[in-house]
Amino acid sequence: MHPKLKLFGSLVAILLIAAAAVWIILPSGSKIDFNKIKIPYSQTFKVHLGLDLQGGSHLVYQADFKDIKQQDQADALNSVRDTIERRVNSFGVSEPLVQVAGSDRIIVELPGIKDINQAIDQIGQTPFMEFKTENPNANQLTPDKNGNVTVDASKAWLPTGLSGKQLKKATVDFEQGKSLSSQVVVRLEFNDEGRKLFSDITSANIGKPIAIFLDGQILSAPTVQTAITDGVAIITGDFTVDQAKALATRLNSGALPVPISLISQQNVGATLGKESVQKSVVAGLIGLLMIAFFMIAYYRFPGFLATIALLIYAVVSFAVFKIGISFTALALVGAFFFLGLTVSSWFGILAFFSYILLIFLKGLSPVTLTLAGIAGFILSIGMAVDANILIFERLKEEIRAGKEIHKAVEDGFARAWLSIRDSNVSSLITTVILYIFGTPSIKGFAVTLGVGILISMFTAITVTRTFLKVFVGNNILTHPWLFGVSKIKTSISSQDK
Repeated sequence: MHPKLKLFGSLVAILLIAAAAVWIILPSGSKIDFNKIKIPYSQTFKVHLGLDLQGGSHLVYQADFKDIKQQDQADALNSVRDTIERRVNSFGVSEPLVQVAGSDRIIVELPGIKDINQAIDQIGQTPFMEFKTENPNANQLTPDKNGNVTVDASKAWLPTGLSGKQLKKATVDFEQGKSLSSQVVVRLEFNDEGRKLFSDITSANIGKPIAIFLDGQILSAPTVQTAITDGVAIITGDFTVDQAKALATRLNSGALPVPISLISQQNVGATLGKESVQKSVVAGLIGLLMIAFFMIAYYRFPGFLATIALLIYAVVSFAVFKIGISFTALALVGAFFFLGLTVSSWFGILAFFSYILLIFLKGLSPVTLTLAGIAGFILSIGMAVDANILIFERLKEEIRAGKEIHKAVEDGFARAWLSIRDSNVSSLITTVILYIFGTPSIKGFAVTLGVGILISMFTAITVTRTFLKVFVGNNILTHPWLFGVSKIKTSISSQDK
């Protein structure tokens, strides 16, 4: 490709990305809807704030370990935490906090959920599932003094030891019925322990019902047709697809290893609130203005272009925060992007389209902005400025050595790249470690910092260089003074000949 055509293409791509980012961060651009052109796709983007910025609900649950051995209680509690965390995440609550507290308690914080009852519903009212068999002595009832006979439902069924602890999953399936037509069923799959228990239970109760209890209420009581030894059970009935899905969902939500009860609930007000958010925005703007003033005053024309690149960095970063990110996106898009900077610009194009594809596949989750996340974003701004400073200092050295502006720009970026690459890669490794081992707030810091580092590399290396090459290539504003250089050597040193 001709260099000028490639340069023009890069400039157009940068301007299009910046325009799209500005559109995304505006309220009018917070939704993509293709239904108007008969494509069944729509998606909404909005800013997600954490519990510290918008408040929410705080719940405390206590586990009942009466049937759990002491040496297994810690593992059981961690399993409960993981189950609740998956359940909350499936409802799309932004950056929930689910953590173990003490020896038998779980703390759940749900940002943005102000209604306590809604928060409890999000957890699914912590159902506990268990399997029971008929009590053969349940009918031996004794009338009271008035001759009335009452049936104690709790004595009609006997526990078997099989519960949600051993259930791997419940799914909706279709099987051929007696009339050769398909019928909707619910398939249960147990783990190794549950497989053995279920085999023993069904072998001893052929022709008898096994009741599935959820929170003490009978959910279903299918009759055992044959002994089931493979750990897979089928619940049949006159189900519709929606009814089967609802039943499977309830069974999955009931797969808690131990019963838990809600012992504390409260609304949590925003610890920082709108006032702190506004102060953070003002502080960020003041910081950007001070950086812009320094860059323009010291580096002059390149500093001015770097300031524009920083503005592009800010809008692109915020757009990515609204659209979302994921571990897959960081790994896939980040790898292609890095190859685009080091090997070929075509990898950069591949990184861009990979991210777009993940948007349409809904493989991204919005970044929840907490105070720690905002701190990570601000820190990445400083790192973006640092990259520009390294580049411009190398550029000034090349100009002082007597090189032409065109050659000085290329060499300055090339020689600064190694330092920029090493420093940013080490920072990215740090963000990965923080994300893997950190708490939810630390993970928020790691995500915004990692995204910011990748985008800052793009703006420092690609955007600023493209802008400089556009002006330098047309011999516009190429006087050394405009690059912060007042003295130029009259001869080129031997190492640059």
